[in-house]
Amino acid sequence: MPAYLVLARKYRPATFSDVIGQDHVIRTLSNAIVSGRIAHAFLFCGVRGVGKTTVARLLAKSLNCTGREAIDPNPCNQCTNCKEVNAGISVDVQEIDGASNTSVENIREINENIKYPPVSSPYKIIIIDEVHMISINAFNALLKTLEEPPSHAKFIFATTESHKVPATINSRCQRFNFRTVSVPDVMGGMRRILEKEGIESTDDALALIAREAQGSFRDALSLLDQVISLEGQSIQVENVTAILGLAGRDRFARLMKSVIARDAAAALSLVHQLFHEGYDPEQFVMDMIQYLRNLIVVKVVPKHARTEGMVDAAPSEIEQMEDVVIETTPEELQNFLGMLLRQEGEIKRSSNPWVALEMAILRMAFAPQLVDLAEIVRGIDTNAPGARKLAAPPPLARVASSGSKPPYRSLEPPVLSSDPPPSTGPVVREKSDPLPERFTITKVTPLPSGSTDEVWTELKGRIERLELGKPVLSIMEHGTLLSFSATEVEIGYHKAIYREQFQDALDSKPLVKEIFDDFFGNARLKILTQSQETSLQAQNQYADPADGQSDLHRALRSEALENPVTRAILGEFEGSSVDDIKIIHPKP
Repeated sequence: MPAYLVLARKYRPATFSDVIGQDHVIRTLSNAIVSGRIAHAFLFCGVRGVGKTTVARLLAKSLNCTGREAIDPNPCNQCTNCKEVNAGISVDVQEIDGASNTSVENIREINENIKYPPVSSPYKIIIIDEVHMISINAFNALLKTLEEPPSHAKFIFATTESHKVPATINSRCQRFNFRTVSVPDVMGGMRRILEKEGIESTDDALALIAREAQGSFRDALSLLDQVISLEGQSIQVENVTAILGLAGRDRFARLMKSVIARDAAAALSLVHQLFHEGYDPEQFVMDMIQYLRNLIVVKVVPKHARTEGMVDAAPSEIEQMEDVVIETTPEELQNFLGMLLRQEGEIKRSSNPWVALEMAILRMAFAPQLVDLAEIVRGIDTNAPGARKLAAPPPLARVASSGSKPPYRSLEPPVLSSDPPPSTGPVVREKSDPLPERFTITKVTPLPSGSTDEVWTELKGRIERLELGKPVLSIMEHGTLLSFSATEVEIGYHKAIYREQFQDALDSKPLVKEIFDDFFGNARLKILTQSQETSLQAQNQYADPADGQSDLHRALRSEALENPVTRAILGEFEGSSVDDIKIIHPKP
C-alpha cells in the first residue's frame, strides 16, 4: 500500500494560477518574469501557511524552466529542470532551512558555492526558509554576496517574523508581504480539492474549518484531512464541531440572545453544556470575540453597504446574526466586546478557566443598558424660557419568575416637557411606593475661563457697572479669588473686617449676589479669612513672593505652629521641633 500523501502536499500549487489569496504578489512576479526584470534577491514575509515557500519554488521553477513560453510566467512542469525542482533534487535550486543553518560557516559555504555557474539551468537559486533564525554574524557574512552577487545567482528568503531580519538585509531585497487568506478563498480552495477527491460537503462545514484555520490555507487543509478521516465521504457541521472541539455559531447566537435579554440563568446553562461537551474555554473565548465583532458589523453596516468578506460568516449565519441584534444597540455590543476582551487574558491565565468564563458571561448578562448621553444633552433646551422638567423614570418592572429579566432601573432618555403633564384624575399611591423623583434645570452656566486673577478682575468689572457697585468694589480690592469650580468658590481676605463687610454686602444687596450667582452658576461661596496679617508688602496679598511661599501659606504655617495642640505636643518632648508642615489646601 503506497504511503498516504496529505492534501497540503498532494495539491501543492504547480503554477502561479493555482496560488490562493496572494494575487498582488503573483501579479507582480508574473510581470517581472515576462518582462525580464528579475531582482537578484527577494524577501517573502507573512504568517505560516500562506504560500511563501510555495511561491519561492514556483519562482525558481519559472526562472529555470526551459519549456516555458516567453509570454507565459507559469513553468511548464514538463522539462527536466521543472521535474527536478518538483522532486527536490535540483542541483541548481537549493532549499535551505534557516533554523538548521544559522552559523557563519553555513553562510560561508553558500558564498563559496554561489560563485560557480549553474550546471544545467540559467540561474543558481538559493531559497532560505525561516531566514530570521540566522545569527547576526551569519547575516553580516552574507551582506557582501547579497549586495553584489554573480549574474547567475538569485536569492529568495522566506520568514514569518520579518521584524527580526536586519535592515541591511531587508534593504537589499525586494520585499513581498503575503496576506492571510480570506475565508471565502480558503473555502473555494477546499471545495475544488474535495471535488477532485469525490467528497461531498456543506458550505457551513467548510466555513467552520476555514475560520478555524485563521487565514492559513495549509492549516485549513490539515484540518480538512483530519475531518475527512472521521467523516468519510460526506462532511457535515455536527461532526466538524465535534472533532475540532468548536462551538457552533448557533451556540453563540443563543448565548448572545440570553445576554442581551439579561437572562443570566440561560447563559450559564449554555456555558455549562459546553463544559460537559468538552469544548476548550480559551478557543471558545476567541471565537466569541470574533462572533461579537461580526454582530457589531451586522448592526452598524446596512445590508446593501456590506462588501464581500466584511462579515466572516456564511449567508445563513448572517441572517441569524441580524435576528440576534434586533433587540440591542451598537454601543451595547461594543460594551460586551470590551468586557470580553478584558477578561480574555484572565481566562487564559486562570487555573480554572471555566469558572473565569462563567463570571465573564455573568458580568455581561448583568451589565446595565447603555444610553447615548448625547441624546439626553440634545433633548435639554437651555435657551428656552422657563424651566424644563424631566419626567420621572418609569416604575421598576416586577419579576414574574426566576427566568425573567432581572430588575434594574431603566436608563432610557428622560421625557422632556415644558409644562406639567395633564391630570387624568386622582392618583392614589401606597405608602410603600416612593414618590417619583423630579428636578428642574433652569439654565446651564459654563465655568469661567482663565486664571483666578483674570476671573476676579472680570467679576470686579461687572460689579463696577452697577450703580451701587462702588462700595462693594472697594471691599473686593482687599480680597482675592483663591479657587473656583462648578460647585464651590473660595474668596480670601487677610482681615476679618473685610470679610464681614463683604458678607454683609452680599446679604444686603441682592443685585450683587445675583451677579455672583450668574457668574459662577450658583456655586456655593466660601469666604475665608487669613488667620494673621503678615509683613509681606505686596499689592496682591496672595501672590507668590520670591521665596516660593505665598502670603496665605506663611499665615497657615504660623497658625499651625501656634496651635495649642502643637504647642502641647512640643512641650511633652523636650528639645523637639517641627521640621516641616504640609498644607493640605488648594494653592492660590
